[in-house]
Amino acid sequence: GRFKGTQYTKGLAATKKIIVGGPFLKGHTIAVGSLESGPILIDGQPQLITFPSRYDLAGLASVSYNSDGELVDHATAIWEKKVVTMDLPLGVRMEVFRWTNYLDFRLTMTPQPGQDGCCGNFDNNPANDDSREVMERLGARVGPGDNMFNHRTIIGFSDVEQKLLGMCASEKSADADNFCVQSGPPGSPPFNSCKIDICFGANQHALRMSKALGL
Repeated sequence: GRFKGTQYTKGLAATKKIIVGGPFLKGHTIAVGSLESGPILIDGQPQLITFPSRYDLAGLASVSYNSDGELVDHATAIWEKKVVTMDLPLGVRMEVFRWTNYLDFRLTMTPQPGQDGCCGNFDNNPANDDSREVMERLGARVGPGDNMFNHRTIIGFSDVEQKLLGMCASEKSADADNFCVQSGPPGSPPFNSCKIDICFGANQHALRMSKALGL
């Protein structure tokens, strides 16, 4: 997934784009971003251009684009639903709700051997799914050999994101300072990005949290 702050979340990350791929799709990819990010891409080509529509992926998966699906965040009920539903191998099902500048999504599946990622490892122990635990296991950024996006996002910091760095609780801030030097020198964009992840990652709702912080 690609996660970035929006003008409404004041630097706290929201999901901007996801790509589904890997061996279980036999090299195929499905990329879905926010409405402002451009078309849905299947194997790098625009698909599901009309609304509603449906696409069969080589008999491996079906992808539909319509207004069906139970909302992840009921506060979004004021907007028209545009939902990409993927029925994938191994009984995996993903529903992606496309909004103007971010995504909500719901992933339904059974645990897989060795499963891990930014949402955790599905071992029913939420204590090891926070930002630091995940980065300790997998690193702060996806490795070059595993990155399915065609480019990396350049890390930059707005004034409000700089303000966030100063709002981190002292204990967390000290822990982040010690841990994040593996990402880059103190004060560098990779270091600061890591620190924000540790200080404010894994929050339930970026917009509500930004309001609670008075941003």
